[in-house]
Amino acid sequence: MSETAFPQPINARPVASNPPKLWKAVLWRALVALAFGLVTVFWAEPGTMGLCVALALYLLALAATEYLTVRTLALPTSDNRRVVLLGATALLAMGGVAAAIFASVVYAAWFAAAALAILGVAELYSALYKPAGSVKSALRSDWMISSILGLGTGLLLPFFIQAGPHGLLGVAGGGALMSGALWLLSALTLRHDGSKAKGQ
Repeated sequence: MSETAFPQPINARPVASNPPKLWKAVLWRALVALAFGLVTVFWAEPGTMGLCVALALYLLALAATEYLTVRTLALPTSDNRRVVLLGATALLAMGGVAAAIFASVVYAAWFAAAALAILGVAELYSALYKPAGSVKSALRSDWMISSILGLGTGLLLPFFIQAGPHGLLGVAGGGALMSGALWLLSALTLRHDGSKAKGQ
């Protein structure tokens, strides 16, 4: 999924920026999403408290992995993507805390929906944003797909409030599993590209 740079002339600008440890940060995000998704699959009766705790932990862990990814990318302070992604990360964490505090099916659904949708918008912006004089991020195509998954999950969650905790976790978990598969493939691709670049 991640973009692989093609051979270029000696003086050409690289096609994509791929920091050596980026694949590890991306892998953590994949593992968090997959773990949450698998929990939702096998949790038959989560209840209100189970829903709130699960969503809170997922949003907080997602915020931590997103922060790690932004730090690993080492975007310059003048790059708008840094501000947008870190802002979305902060709102993810706030959504997780709020879901745990209010302990309500309705509030948890809306907080999670808003947090995931905002992250989706931030990733879509980062995928489309092309700052002058900088290289294209190796995560551009992954951000594009992940943004669709995040926005889709965020928009769907409020419509499943009547389905209760199990239905809400099913929607959130389904989006998480697809997102986890995407980022797992991205991490493996980044690691392969990094190893190939070292061998050249």
